[in-house]
This record gives sequence, C-alpha cells and structure tokens, in this order.
Amino acid sequence: MPSSSTDDLQRSGKARVGYTDIEKQQTLKSVIPIAAAPKSLGAGTALPIGVFAVTLTTLSLSLMEWRGVTTNNVFVANFFFASAFGLVVTAQWELSIGNGFAYTVFSAFGLFYAGYGAILTPAFGVIEAYGDDTKELNNALGFFMILWTVFALTFVVASLRTNLVYIGIFFTVELGFLLVAVSYFAAADGHPKGSNALKKGGGGFCFVAGVIGWELPLSFHQTDVSSDVINLVGTTLKQNSFVASTDPAVGLQFPRDEDGWLGRAQEVADILAIDVVIRDQENKSPRAEVTLLKHAGLLKLLGPKKYGGGEQSWSVGYKAIRKVAEADGSLGMLLGYHLLWSTTANVVGSPQQADRLQKLILENNYFIGGAVNPRDSDLSIKSEGGNLLFSGFKHFNTGGVISDLTVLEGVLEGTEHHIFAFAKTDQPGIQFAHNWNNIGLRLTESGSVEISDVVVPWSDALGWDVEKKEPDPKALLIPFASLLLPTIQLVFSNFYLGMALGAQQYASKYTVKNTRAWPFGGDNKEQAADEFYILERYGNFHAHLRAAVALADHTGDQVSRVYGRYSGDLAARAELPARERGELAEWVASTKVVTTDTALRVTAGVFEVTGAKATSQKVGLDRFWRDVRTHTLHDPVAYKNRELGRYELLDEVPEPTWYT
Repeated sequence: MPSSSTDDLQRSGKARVGYTDIEKQQTLKSVIPIAAAPKSLGAGTALPIGVFAVTLTTLSLSLMEWRGVTTNNVFVANFFFASAFGLVVTAQWELSIGNGFAYTVFSAFGLFYAGYGAILTPAFGVIEAYGDDTKELNNALGFFMILWTVFALTFVVASLRTNLVYIGIFFTVELGFLLVAVSYFAAADGHPKGSNALKKGGGGFCFVAGVIGWELPLSFHQTDVSSDVINLVGTTLKQNSFVASTDPAVGLQFPRDEDGWLGRAQEVADILAIDVVIRDQENKSPRAEVTLLKHAGLLKLLGPKKYGGGEQSWSVGYKAIRKVAEADGSLGMLLGYHLLWSTTANVVGSPQQADRLQKLILENNYFIGGAVNPRDSDLSIKSEGGNLLFSGFKHFNTGGVISDLTVLEGVLEGTEHHIFAFAKTDQPGIQFAHNWNNIGLRLTESGSVEISDVVVPWSDALGWDVEKKEPDPKALLIPFASLLLPTIQLVFSNFYLGMALGAQQYASKYTVKNTRAWPFGGDNKEQAADEFYILERYGNFHAHLRAAVALADHTGDQVSRVYGRYSGDLAARAELPARERGELAEWVASTKVVTTDTALRVTAGVFEVTGAKATSQKVGLDRFWRDVRTHTLHDPVAYKNRELGRYELLDEVPEPTWYT
C-alpha cells in the first residue's frame, strides 16, 4: 500500500496467514483460523502508562544524581499512591476485558514500586533491620533487583511481537534494572566508584524508558492524531489499538488512489477475520466493528475531497465492499448500505441538499443506517407547517442500532409520493426492537424499528419543492433519480461475491491443513489436496468466481461511467436517457443473477471438499452460506431472470421500480 499510514494498520493486526489447525483446537476461542496476535497494552491506557513514566523518570533522576539528589525517599508518594495504586487498580480493568498481558505488566510494575517504596519507608524498618551491615543490605538489594530483572525479561520477549515503543520501554527497563542490581553487588564488594557508575548507567537507561513511556499518554490524548504518531504506537492487536477512538478527528491518513483504498479495505478485512467466527456466534451489536470502518476511512470513500472524503468512483466502492465481505459478510453489507445511503442525496436530492448532507456526513464521520422498505407503505408522513412528521413501524432496518443518522422513507399522507430524509438516530422517536436473530448476517442489526413523530424540516425532503410541497420534477421525475436502485442492487451482488470468495479461501486453507484423503475411492492419495474430485471442485469454483468477478467489475465500471457523465447539477442529470439507464439496469441484473447463483453454489459446495468435520460450529465455515442465503431472499432473483429474458427476446429494458 502506498501510504505509511496503511503500514500501521498492518502492524495493528495479523494478516490472513499462519492458519491454525482447527481440528486440534478444543475451545471456541481457539478455533479462529488466523494466527492469534498477542495482547497489547490495550486502548485507553494513558493513566497507568503515564504514572509509570512519571515514577520511573523521577527515580532515574535520583539514580543519576541530577542536581545532587541522591536520596529518593521523596518519591515514596509516587511509589505508593501514583504507581502502586494507579497501576494495580487499572490492571483490574485490563483483566476484565481479557487483556492478560496488560494486566500482568501493570500489576507487576505496580507491585515493584510498592515494594521499592516499602524498602525506603522507615516505618517498615527494612533498611534499619540491617543496622551497620551495609554489605548484607547491598547484597539483599542486589537480589531484589536481579530477580525483578529476570521477571522484566519476560516482558521484553513478549513485546517483540508488538511495536517499537513497547520494545523500547521494556528493553531499556531491563538494562536499567540489571545495572542497578549489579551496582548493589559492586557496593557490597567494596567498589564504591564502580557501584556509583553502574547506578548512574542504570538510571540513564531507566530515564530513557520513562521518556519513551511519555509518548504513549501523549498519543492517547491527541485529538488530531497524525499518521506518524499512530505509526509509532500501532500494535499488532487490532481489536484493542485500532478501534480505540470513535472521535471522527482521530484517524489515519487516507489513501490517494484506488490501489491504496483497496489495500486499506484488505487490511480492515484482515482485522475482522481474526475473530469473525466468535462474533458471529455471539450476535452482538457491531459497535467496535463500525468504529473500525470509521477509523480506516472507508465510510468516506466516495465523498468529495473538499469535505474530507476519498472521492473515489463507485467501481472502487464496490471492490472495497467485496473485500470486507470476504472476511465478514455482515460488515461488508453494512459498508455497502452506508455508501449507498451516504450518496443518496446525490441521486434524488437537489445539488444544494446533496452538498449539505455530504458536509454533514463526512465532517462528522457519520455511519448511516436505513429504515427503508418501499415494499410496504408502513411509514406515514404528515405535513405540519415547515416540518414533516414521520411515524410508523418498519419490520426491517439496516444498521440503525449502531448508526449516527437514519434514512427515513415513507409516504406523504393524501398522496402516493415517497419521501426520503435523514434524521439523527439518537432521539426518543426512534426506538429499535433489538430483535435481529436470524441465521445469517447476524451482526447487521437488521431488526424492526418504531418511528414516532420524528420531525424533519421540509427543506430536508430530498428532491421536493418546499414551496409547492410536491416532488420537484427536475430532480425526481427523470431517469437519473432511479439510479439508486441499480446502484444498490450492485452493492448486493458485490457482497454476495465477497462472501463466496471468502468461503473459497477459508475452505481451501482448511482442506490443505485438515481434510483427510478418502481411502476407499480407488484414487488413494496421501493428502486430500491431491484427490481428483477435490481438485475438480476447487477448479470449478475458481472458474465461476473469476468469471463473476470480471462481470461485477465490468458492471461497476459501467455504473461509474454513468455517474461520471451525468452527475452534477440538475441539467446534467436530465441528460441521462431512459434507454441508457435501462441497459445499465440489465448489466446489474445480469450480475445479480450470476453472483447469486455462484455464491449459493460455492458457499454450500465447499463442504463437499472440506469434509464432515468442517461442519463443526467451531470451524465457522457455515457462516458464508448463512449470510448469502439470508440476503439473497431480499428480492427474488427469478424476476431478474425474467427481466433479462424480455431484454434478450423483446429488446425491452425494465421500467424503474423499487427493485429494478
């Protein structure tokens, strides 16, 4: 990937390599077919790392005898109250979220400082117990420090798989502790000058460790984090470090071109792949996952650069959706719907409305959910003065529970006209039932929602004439306004295709690693990957998927071409001929048919080449079929076949509908 900011994404999570032997795993949490990354020092650790740095820096200053300070009793307050209390208490939080590494580190250093403080505190009588026997005292202090040096060495080893900051802290602490320990032994042996030099050297290394430690609280406090800062502190564990911030101002430098954006989407997919099986089974709201999409910038992929967007074409957006869906079908779907809703005003709104919404969405890094189901007139709209009141019940919504804005769609009372508008999700009039518990797409929060008197200004009714209270024919009664439907149908096709590609990749790794050859078929190969029928099946999957990808990419290019040619002001939109719009819809219909058939075939067929053990719930191979099967019931693909038949035999393009 071209930008340095994407490198830290790679560091913050393992790529999809290092497949583990699933059949040998005994527990649910150990069956993810990705090499598990070590725990990092967790997000939100400014307090413990800050007090660690404060205490170590001040202690090191006395060890180095800066400004003549040789007695460090004044730092007992830091040892007991800042470090011991702050580190040990904070460690319990890390333990509660399952971050054992951070728990061990914080607890260990908290207890070390408490112990060192106890030695210096006269009330404990530690030093006084040795009387005038300084040799024994120094030997005892040497043993105290050398054993902590050995313990700290384990942190050095563990940190080698994290990042330079943690490696630097633990390595310099290790050297500092070692030199201080040796200085005590030198003092016990009657070498005061050597002991003093060693102590100062140890203080120097501890000072460096403290200074490095200051970088972490600084980075956690940043409200405008640069890619250089994240480059420095990014860890190998994506779940903790990468999704730490929901602040839209905290993000990475965005890629500049298609390759960069697709590389970014791949990195996000690699993060999601780490624990997707567990998350799917837990069926929890994908709050951290949406934060991941925000922080990676994928929500802004299509938006104009003037408001902080990536200004990429839909062809790039479709490929990014596909990439994410390869790892996590639910998040691929959520990303796809968001990109559609975030550009809705560009299609059915006035240019002024489109610009206003783009600014709102991009500058706030909003995630958009949708309470849209045009099949049923289940949301009514009343006009009251300068406002619209939306009320009703939607059986399905997409991503609303974890959204910042919700797209509302309903019918204006006394008319047959539909109105699209955006509203803040967090308000009393929008109440989610939290009842999404279907077999697939379990992390999409697609349950029902009750809308009660949600107020939207008339000026936000997309494409409507505010004065006349009717659709603006220049915005809504033109073929361009119906592009919303083929656009979203191609969104569907791409996340179907992504799920199928993900199933093939996941299954092929399983087959190579786990599937046993069949000994009774006459083929008699040593490993399953050499058997004829397995090679034939995978080859067939590969061919169909490659063809589907080529078709999807071509259709995506066609969508981008149409938008590129006719987007802009109302005059430009009016230039799109109905026939051209219809032919584009047939490209999309062709893609929908092929990707639906291929995805269902591949996601079900992979079990034939992985074997009975692959049906185990802990393997998670079934999630691909469940996700595809759930959404391919959205609208019957048979009608796409009929539509294409009329196009082939009668040269008819379809009239725009809510699903065409």
